[in-house]
Amino acid sequence: MENLNIIKKMQNTYVAFGSFEGVHKGHLAVIEELVKRGKKDGRTTVAVSCYSPSRQIEMGVLTTEEEKAYLLEKTGLDILISYNMDEAIASGNMVSSTEEFIKKIILGELGARLIVTGDHYKDMNILADAVTEVGADIAVVKMVKYGEEELTSELVRKSFMECKFEEVTQMCGHTYIMIGEVVHGKALGRTVGMPTANLGVAGTKLKPPSGVYATRTIIEDETYQGLTNIGTRPSVDDLPIITIETFLLDFSKDIYGKKLKKEVHFYIRGVQKFNNLDEVQNQVQKDLAQVKDYLGTLL
Repeated sequence: MENLNIIKKMQNTYVAFGSFEGVHKGHLAVIEELVKRGKKDGRTTVAVSCYSPSRQIEMGVLTTEEEKAYLLEKTGLDILISYNMDEAIASGNMVSSTEEFIKKIILGELGARLIVTGDHYKDMNILADAVTEVGADIAVVKMVKYGEEELTSELVRKSFMECKFEEVTQMCGHTYIMIGEVVHGKALGRTVGMPTANLGVAGTKLKPPSGVYATRTIIEDETYQGLTNIGTRPSVDDLPIITIETFLLDFSKDIYGKKLKKEVHFYIRGVQKFNNLDEVQNQVQKDLAQVKDYLGTLL
């Protein structure tokens, strides 16, 4: 899959567009239909991920553009374009309406001959009129539900904020992931025999609520089980700094500066303050037992 951060002139493409926030099963159904039709007709398939960094800083995102690329690469999509709307505004190239975006960018610059969308797309009439004008087509994918509810990014976010990560996995078809680099911490974990990898993520990334989690970490195509603490460290210091620290099981390599992918599978407990080192170590052993029990059931 080719990753682009600019709109390039193309012809005769099949296109899907949206925010793809969370990359849930509704998004994947659209992309899968796009890829299927593209392969059948011999067309280049393009997904346009529209995002606004200024809004992301305010709201936080379930998936960064890098994480979207990682998740969508597995679908067989040909091209993913990350369309930065803030940059488009700054450069004077921002379109003023949905209609103009569809006509100028999707049908014009990208030369879309087919647009694939969900049946709940709110501007369906505008889309239908625009494609009719140029003789293009629309393929509509049936809405995906979770239980009795329409599956939306907002629904995924709700379960995320409630620490219901098994629900998040069911809604998305994949675990919630964090991609970032290992950064230097204070190395305090080493003093208690539990060295941790500190993950630095994008400033726009929506982090899980403070707590202790069962995670799996992918480092250079190898996967390791781990216990991850997200939040402050009341037993260590009183600093109001949110950290993402993982104790990796059966791992001892130096990975500072390396990029890794972390899957968050299960919420174990909230952040606690302990009175002494023995209490910390005893609780960590209990937490690790839960990690092994839970992650041991996964393929």
